[in-house]
Amino acid sequence: MRFFKKHRKRKIIGLIILIIILLIVGIYGSIVWKFYKDTVGIVPKDEVDPKAKNVKIAEEDQKDDDVINVLLVGTDTRDPNSDMGRSDSMMLVSFNQKQKKSTVVSFLRDSLVDIDGYGKSRLGHTYAYGGVGLTINTINQTYDLDIQNYVTIDFENLVSIIDEIGGVQVYISEEEAEYYRQNGMPDITSGDVTLTGSQALAHARNRTLGSDFERTRRQRSVMYGIYRKVMAEKDPTTILPLINYCMNHVKTNMSVTEIYDLAKKVLETDDLKMQQASLPKDGTYKNVNYEGMAVLEIDFEANKQFLKELLY
Repeated sequence: MRFFKKHRKRKIIGLIILIIILLIVGIYGSIVWKFYKDTVGIVPKDEVDPKAKNVKIAEEDQKDDDVINVLLVGTDTRDPNSDMGRSDSMMLVSFNQKQKKSTVVSFLRDSLVDIDGYGKSRLGHTYAYGGVGLTINTINQTYDLDIQNYVTIDFENLVSIIDEIGGVQVYISEEEAEYYRQNGMPDITSGDVTLTGSQALAHARNRTLGSDFERTRRQRSVMYGIYRKVMAEKDPTTILPLINYCMNHVKTNMSVTEIYDLAKKVLETDDLKMQQASLPKDGTYKNVNYEGMAVLEIDFEANKQFLKELLY
């Protein structure tokens, strides 16, 4: 009987601590939000100017209350295209609360898409034309999605975040390991390897081996490494300091409290199914030349159906 009393007491104390933390998050989050908030807002579709320097996000109704979609946009300052403001990677991070599954989907930047105000061009050009707002609007229109929130990060800042959590574990093929050993990382081996921030950055940047599909796979493996490291803790009290740290290294239209609440939901989900993919899927595209650009001509209906099955 004494054991149950002590157990109940610990649960009550734990609940009180959690309530205090949430109150602190609410107060602190409202303060830091003023400093971290990005300038890209959400407006009705008829108020969007696709030619603006920073295009607003077109308002979309949430397709499923149980599915939360966030766009993660990565830029690489070493890439000459990035100096022009072009995104190096675009990943949809999705969480389905009801079906207990999380999904990461890479959108290939060479996809030929219709861009409002600019006609047909590469998806990767949208960031240069109108910032993250035009990127989100184009992806929503192309793939029938409801993305409203985003996080943008320069790959250089990824180094600090990965080092802050003590490195990430990713799978390295023998071909990749040999390439890294010959290019400044002599101790890298194949298999499941824990990488430092700078090593993970080199892995995410690797565009020498394989196609663009392989490059985006490496980027997703690094993001999954971060995710698995955080999930291993399963402790909401350790997440807040990490979120606050990350907020200094990213741009987002989400508040600290919104990100914390989402992270808490994921952490509290038992038997979470994790899946990843890239669009376009195999067999639904062909390589073509369009106005001097090497692009992917895509069967969008097939990919919309594929994405729907993944997320919902």
